[in-house]
Amino acid sequence: MNYLKKNPAPIPREKKPCYNTLMQKIIKFLKEVAVEFKNITWPKKDTLIQLTIVVISISIIISLILGGFDYLFTNSIGLLGNLKNKPSTPTVQSVEPTINPLPSVASTAGTKK
Repeated sequence: MNYLKKNPAPIPREKKPCYNTLMQKIIKFLKEVAVEFKNITWPKKDTLIQLTIVVISISIIISLILGGFDYLFTNSIGLLGNLKNKPSTPTVQSVEPTINPLPSVASTAGTKK
């Protein structure tokens, strides 16, 4: 029993994440980002406007081309679908005349003239 009191077993401790080193890493990263931003050569205002106009113009041209192809393909497939549903021989629809019966005496007996 004396042995246990002299040399107690170490209590296992849970490892906690070290927030200090994590925060230091984040701060270091942000400082490096700031340094890299200073090394960037940003375009001049005129160049930026010209490139923006080029991108918008190309986007409009491509959208018109794709819209035209979509219109053509939609109508082409619609025509093919209509041709497939049409019968090969024309059918003649017969029209039957409708006959309206004459009013009977019983139905006009209760009406005043």
